[in-house]
Amino acid sequence: MTRHIIAIGQLPPPFSGFSLATRSMIALLEEGNSVTNHDVSPPFGKLSLLKHPIKLNRVLGACRRLVRDRKHDNRICYLACEGGPGLVYTALIVLVARLLAYPIYLHHHSFSYIDRASLLMRCVLAFGDSRLRHIFSCDVMRDRFTDTYQRRMRSSIVSNAAYVVPTEQNDAPRYATTLVIGMLSHLGTEKGLDTFLDLARQARHEGLSIRAILAGPAGTGERAAIDAAVMELGDMLDYRGALYDDAKAAFYREIDVLVLPTTYGNEAQPLVIFEAKAAGNAVISTDRGCIRKQLDESDLLAPADDEFVPTALAWLSAVAPGPALDARRKVIRQAYRTRHAKARAAIDTLFDLEE
Repeated sequence: MTRHIIAIGQLPPPFSGFSLATRSMIALLEEGNSVTNHDVSPPFGKLSLLKHPIKLNRVLGACRRLVRDRKHDNRICYLACEGGPGLVYTALIVLVARLLAYPIYLHHHSFSYIDRASLLMRCVLAFGDSRLRHIFSCDVMRDRFTDTYQRRMRSSIVSNAAYVVPTEQNDAPRYATTLVIGMLSHLGTEKGLDTFLDLARQARHEGLSIRAILAGPAGTGERAAIDAAVMELGDMLDYRGALYDDAKAAFYREIDVLVLPTTYGNEAQPLVIFEAKAAGNAVISTDRGCIRKQLDESDLLAPADDEFVPTALAWLSAVAPGPALDARRKVIRQAYRTRHAKARAAIDTLFDLEE
């Protein structure tokens, strides 16, 4: 059945896990459906001072589209839910969609209003009422949301693995003698930049045969810390800035282990973890959001405290580059292909609630 979908959410630029996931989800919804997109991203750069007026205008534009398309058969409102103060805009769209009798598929990407109950989210739930269908990234997110708001609801689980396509890799032996760890993120304290740099420093102090690659955009203060670490560690640490497309794919091919020591409050299900696993990398990360469900026996779930560095180093010291690591990369990639296929299948049946 072809559905007419009004898809509303933040789209890149700027680039973030949220905007990239929303763009990818919309692309998959376009397969077999009629989809109209409405980007409600806040402006960036020189226009950032006009953030809220411009964003409100974009949100009102999405609401006007809902009004214009209200008489379409099989119409659906797909809405990427914002976090924090952005829930004000989500609540407005939900209210308009409910008044126009749209089925509303609210896609959650943040744990900020799940870890702590939000009055704004309570408004979203009240405004949407029986018209709301929820999309969660994992069962942990669904169960904790239910516990936080004590509401019965219709929901589906769509893993972010649906958006990261497995790629064929060259399985030739790498003959590496040095283990390569990497971090790719919007680099800052909450994402674990300081912890990653400390990990690299301690690895050198203990004489481990490890090289570190750091990638992602960084602010002025963060860049100063990175430059100081590069001066200190020399060839052991390589900072490559923001990476996209082929450069990002090359990053994942070069590393053996992705390290993500995140404590970010909105963290849900980071795309970088699935990108790493699609390339055959093991992962070390902290227990935030759905991350526990992303990792398996090839990975390490580390504590988000002062024990992260010693725990990670002990685990890394047992990982030796060579044939065993090459074989494990194949196993990781195969397991990810299965996960990706399952996530794609969940999207194919997403709207069965309407039938």
